[in-house]
Amino acid sequence: MSKKLTKEMKWGGGILSLYILWAILWFGYRFLIKGTFARPYVPMLDMQSELALPFSKGFVLGADLLGRSLLEVLSAGLTYSLTISLIVTIVTASIGILMGYLAVKGPSWLKLGFDLLINLIFIFPSILIAIMIMAVTGQSMQGLIFALIITGWTGYAKIARGESKRVLALTYVEGARAIGIGELRLFFRIIIPAILPVMIVNMVLGISGVVISEASLGFLGLGASPYSWGAMLGAAKTVLLEAPHIAMILSLTMAGLIIGLNLLGDGLRDYLDPNEN
Repeated sequence: MSKKLTKEMKWGGGILSLYILWAILWFGYRFLIKGTFARPYVPMLDMQSELALPFSKGFVLGADLLGRSLLEVLSAGLTYSLTISLIVTIVTASIGILMGYLAVKGPSWLKLGFDLLINLIFIFPSILIAIMIMAVTGQSMQGLIFALIITGWTGYAKIARGESKRVLALTYVEGARAIGIGELRLFFRIIIPAILPVMIVNMVLGISGVVISEASLGFLGLGASPYSWGAMLGAAKTVLLEAPHIAMILSLTMAGLIIGLNLLGDGLRDYLDPNEN
């Protein structure tokens, strides 16, 4: 019996679709309309328009501290945030699935090392670990991605380990082994398809976590781009009394993306739940 889309999926998918459409439009505007792939367009500085209010001086959402269009700066931050989040989520989920499976099927020393490593990472707040990594690697996109991967893969690994144990105990897996299917083929043909629905739900929810983590690092001055929403919020707080609209617009934009992702993730969890009819 086919399932109906949940309200959370509809609302979350609708909100997320608007953000994706926004990012696509900005991509075309930056690389095809106002610039080229060789010389992409960047928001222009105009100190005479500093802290302009919305719908004044030709700015729909107003201007930031440097006189740049707040809409353009938000658009650049959206594409940056989504790019970072997708890269980190895909890599961390892939590492987590592999490590979680090896923690079940690997030798005893690997299982012990897996538990020790996860506990060591969970002892310290992830933001502190990311700050330490960024302090060593420097403020670069590569360093930021590396820091977020190091602090993010453990959650996926714990989920993958539990799901792998569940799937390996199923009867049809034992039957597959009985007919001679090797471990590598078993992993790719049976284990991954079986645990993928659960991992997809957690990946969608994990993207919002990466958005928050990246913004937090940017707010602390450890971001890799001046268009990081966290970095822009950090600058906006210095002019909170003069231009409160900057912080409010930034906060609402970020909140909308996170709410959309969380709604979609919750909806997917209910939709993919095998116990639901």
